[in-house]
Parts: sequence; C-alpha cells; structure tokens
Amino acid sequence: MKTVKKVNFDICTFCNHKCTFCSNSDPRTIKYQTSLNDFRKVMQNVTKYVEPSELGLSAKGEVLVNKEFVQIIESSKKDFNIPYVYFSTNGALLDKTKAIQVIEAGIDSIKFSINAVDVQTYKNVHQVDDFNVVIENFKNLLELKKSKYPKLKLTISSVINMDEKELKSMFKKLFGENFELIDMISVYAITYTPKFNEISSSKVVTKKCSIPFKELYINSDGSLGLCCKDYFDEINFGSLLDSDFMDIYNGDKFKEIRAMHENNVFPDNHLCKNCLLYGGE
Repeated sequence: MKTVKKVNFDICTFCNHKCTFCSNSDPRTIKYQTSLNDFRKVMQNVTKYVEPSELGLSAKGEVLVNKEFVQIIESSKKDFNIPYVYFSTNGALLDKTKAIQVIEAGIDSIKFSINAVDVQTYKNVHQVDDFNVVIENFKNLLELKKSKYPKLKLTISSVINMDEKELKSMFKKLFGENFELIDMISVYAITYTPKFNEISSSKVVTKKCSIPFKELYINSDGSLGLCCKDYFDEINFGSLLDSDFMDIYNGDKFKEIRAMHENNVFPDNHLCKNCLLYGGE
C-alpha cells in the first residue's frame, strides 16, 4: 500500500521580482527550472511508492517563468491523477490568456503574493513597477471564477505590516464587489531568512516539524530536498532522476534528519535549528 504524503515540487527558482524580504535574489540561490520530461520522470519514480494527497508547484521562485508550466499541470492531473494541485505567484505574468490556460489544464488553487496596496510601496518591496498589472490580473481571475470556474480557489498572501482587518478592507477597495470571491487572505510576519544572516545560537524548538515525516520536497533539478526553507540547497538527499525514491528516502542521510527531529537535538548552525519553527530562549 502506498504512503500518502503532501508533495511540493519546486519547478522553477528563477524569479522576475526581487522582493526585499525574499532570499531569491541572493546570489547563493541556485537557479534552475524543471522540464516536463524530468517532471514526469521524477513523479513516476515517486508515485511508485507515494500517493500524493496534494501537489504544490512553487516555492523559491516564480513558477510562471517555466515555459512548460501549463503542460506540467496537465501532467499532474492526467498522468498522476493528483486531486489537488496549486501554486503561488507574484501574479505579474498571469494575464487573462495564461490564466485560462492554467485553469483549463486543471489547477485547483492559485495564491497571489501581494505585498503592498499602492504603487510606490509595491515598487519599494517588489523592486519592480508591477502593481497595476498584478491587481488587474487578479481581477481577471476573480471574473473568471465568477463567470465560468466557480470551484477555483483564489487566495492572497501578504507580508504587509498591517492589522488583518484593515488589510482586508484595503483589498476590498481594490477588488470591489468580487472581493467576496477571494477564499482567503493570509498575513505573514517578515521573520528570519538566511539572506539577512540573523542566526541566533540560542534558538530552541518551539514546535515539532512534521515535514520530514509527512511531506516531500523536490528541488528544481529533480533531487530530493528537505523543505522550502532550505533557500540555498544546503541539504540534498540525491537525484530522483538517477536513483530509486525509496533508496534515497530510506538512506542514512534522511534517517539522520528524521532522528534529529524525533529527539529535538540538532548540531549548532544546522539548517533545521535556524528554521522559522524555532525561536530564541
């Protein structure tokens, strides 16, 4: 019997924005994008043993930069029968034509990362002047949901330092009567990212991480990684293009990571010890 796991396949680490809070623009970020052929090969390897409950197709970059993105969504649905497929985007490349292609390919959920509610602040944060384009593209999605695709889930994430109620009010002004079609608006605090080298030796576990046990994270080059918080690919368990999934997943390196999490004991400066799930004493 196959094990059920959430799968995240980061199919593109290139990005068209340079957000001030994000590590993507750091030169240590490895830039790569997954081809349709490699996607299928990796997923065939994984799904021999794992039944994906859901599949995320983005993490450290802008997924729409990948020219085979639509075909990868189609493959997720038709070749691997994954029930829930989603991605996050800054939205600048998702015009109406591309949106229809993505929806028709079978996407279940789209999340826009919108980190300002006016042109100048957006430019300061995202380092590009795409605010009006992004708002228009999300409006188009809301109209498409209203007119033809009612099951499409549409969400917004933001790092704006604003009360959640106030932020929703601002987005309501931007999106008008279709605001009610937005399924969720999530506000995230800007906290540790290795871009800023804010590592504290006194960090301790604040909650147990389930990722090494219940989820799979696949890098753009087809290798098995640990999670999307490994911004600079410090931990790599091996290529799923060249090696059998179970050999990698049950290998000594992954077993060691799982043991660290089970026992809450990590070496100093270990990626997991410096993760967002940890806090200072």
